[in-house]
Amino acid sequence: MPERGGQTRLRVGGFSVEIAHHPLRLEIHDDAGDIVLANVSDAAWKGRWRLPLPDPPLLGVPAPDHPPLYAPFTFLIGVDRIAQHRIGPWVGNAIAGIRTGVEHALTHVLAVEQHDEWVELEVATTDPAGRRAIVTVGPDEVPGTINVSVRITPDERVAGVATAFACSSDEAFHGFGGRRDRTDQRGQRFANWCEEFMQRPDAAEWLIRLLPGVDDRWQWPSGAQSAYYVQPLFISSRGYGFWLASDARTRFRMACDRGDAWHASVADSDLEFVIAPGDGPTAVRHLTAITGRNPVPPEWALGPMISRTVEVMGESPERYAAKVEADLEAIERLDLPITAFSIEGWPMLAERASLLGIVDRMRARGIRPVTYYKAFVGGSRRYEEAGRLHDAIDRGLVARSPLGLPYLFGSPLGLGGPAALLDFSNPETRSWWRQRIRAGLDAGAEGFMQDFGEQTMEMMRFHDGSTGRHMHNRLPVLFHRTTKEALDEYVAEHPDREPWFFVRSGYTGRPGSAAYEHTSWGGDVTTDWSRASGIGSVIPDLLNRGLGGAYGYATDVGGYIDNFGGPDAELFTRWSQLAALLPCHRVHGSPIHGAHVPWSFDDETVERYRATIKLHRRATPLILALWEEASRTGAPICRPLWWHHPHDARARREEQQFLLGPDLLVAPVITRGATTREVYLPAGSWTDAVTGRTYDGPATVLVDAPLDRLPHFLRRDTTPFDV
Repeated sequence: MPERGGQTRLRVGGFSVEIAHHPLRLEIHDDAGDIVLANVSDAAWKGRWRLPLPDPPLLGVPAPDHPPLYAPFTFLIGVDRIAQHRIGPWVGNAIAGIRTGVEHALTHVLAVEQHDEWVELEVATTDPAGRRAIVTVGPDEVPGTINVSVRITPDERVAGVATAFACSSDEAFHGFGGRRDRTDQRGQRFANWCEEFMQRPDAAEWLIRLLPGVDDRWQWPSGAQSAYYVQPLFISSRGYGFWLASDARTRFRMACDRGDAWHASVADSDLEFVIAPGDGPTAVRHLTAITGRNPVPPEWALGPMISRTVEVMGESPERYAAKVEADLEAIERLDLPITAFSIEGWPMLAERASLLGIVDRMRARGIRPVTYYKAFVGGSRRYEEAGRLHDAIDRGLVARSPLGLPYLFGSPLGLGGPAALLDFSNPETRSWWRQRIRAGLDAGAEGFMQDFGEQTMEMMRFHDGSTGRHMHNRLPVLFHRTTKEALDEYVAEHPDREPWFFVRSGYTGRPGSAAYEHTSWGGDVTTDWSRASGIGSVIPDLLNRGLGGAYGYATDVGGYIDNFGGPDAELFTRWSQLAALLPCHRVHGSPIHGAHVPWSFDDETVERYRATIKLHRRATPLILALWEEASRTGAPICRPLWWHHPHDARARREEQQFLLGPDLLVAPVITRGATTREVYLPAGSWTDAVTGRTYDGPATVLVDAPLDRLPHFLRRDTTPFDV
């Protein structure tokens, strides 16, 4: 048995990995010998009961908590379960969870099997039942990355495995997917579980004041950190990236229990993670080379796009067709340079001769028709052809219950009735789906919204043997991969076509969904100024997911959920300005009050909208060039300020500004009634793109921002595009 004080060393890229044997501890050093990352040094060498407290948040509200055991590696013997919504708009979301049992630690190395590039360790544990762990350390598939795996054996009743690492007092943690609450998750605890329909409209402000511990970033029903697009991946300001490589429910506690350590766990019997030492751009390049990056889309897909939504109440094919015709008349009358139009109710028009005429009319004006698909069948004739649910069930294409019956749930779509989730692990489902995509393209669609994907329940069973416990996060990856394969097949046969699609749900993998979808959008934002789910939530979402390869981003201009009223002209204008220098510009609408189109306001709003989409079109060559760079290097299109100013502590705190490439700083107005904007300019000289005034940074400046102006600044003596 290895003696106390012994260690094993590995060389991975330009870094040294040192594994202490007794007690077990992992350290990573750079060429100078400095520690980049190391396990916590303290450990408890006996089992500890984990109290059966709710796993926060409980219906979005912070719950009592019991910090886990902090040791280099631990595991839980017991249970880890969640309850999920089964009906309504939040199907698949976690209502609450519970973890309980005994936590044990890995203690010391019993045996070492070392190879040229990797090492396998047999490790003792505090478990009196004699469980041991097999720990493997070595390079991952991308040079310069380190793979660590921990497998508990035997794995019966193992409900979770965890690791804990030391951190500095000022260390920041960026990423974790499309979270809207903040761009640095230091001090936070959260789970990674694809969720849908998170919102907190301004009208709920009174409720916020009644709930202790809830701030302006709170979302109903799943908490401030919930997200449609989940990535258990982050970039540290200390000089490394970390990816927890599992489809199961994972949890992070980022210096929230103690200021000198963070903790990551997975609700499974084994743990795998990848460490990418290096500065932010290096870590992102290495991790996204594994997890995937958004491919470059056709130029037309960057927008501007108008979407005609389907209203929940009283929408007939005749009424919907009339709305689409009226939209096209307005676009023609106002001579708006629209490149795409989304017909969300395409199935309603497919049975009518008017669809062909509408498609021809769009094509004549250079507008690409866009249609709509979703991850489940059933819900409404407004979104799919008649008989689709029964056909999929009869063919055995849907997820099943433990008894082998089709698993039905209440559709998330309003008044939608029963629905069933498509099983994309089934080759027959994938073949059926490809035929469906082909039919849409043959009918004239050039692209589509690929909606939902968060509805997997833990009790579901899938063709490949998976349960919903592992499929919940994985399903978006299979969903988007199947669609990308369908598009690739179609383009091979029709090389003159340029189809494109955009998605809502997403997750990581080898690769994850980012490798397959062109664009993702920020989900069902509310038509308000809120920081939680309105216009104030867009930039944090954009910056967080971009670090994980999902940099092709769109937002619903004007918002989507308008239960308490649609946007006014000011909110619509500010949102359109925000989208002007995002990768895609897309006006959506609402299932309650219909499309949020500019001509529904006044002439001044139309002209302000025209100015923003013209700005977007002028910026399109720059956006495409940055997209091509991103596909090679992982560098996001829209970047946090710290990306180019890594040692600027203030730049790391800026959550409502971004850089479009290295030389263009954008600071949208996200406050109701504001006519000025406070802007932080990092080091260098910056020129106001509108007024021509030059400022020297680092500095905080107050600039004029009337309703017709988007504050944006050029690095002096640069011309990223014709502003």
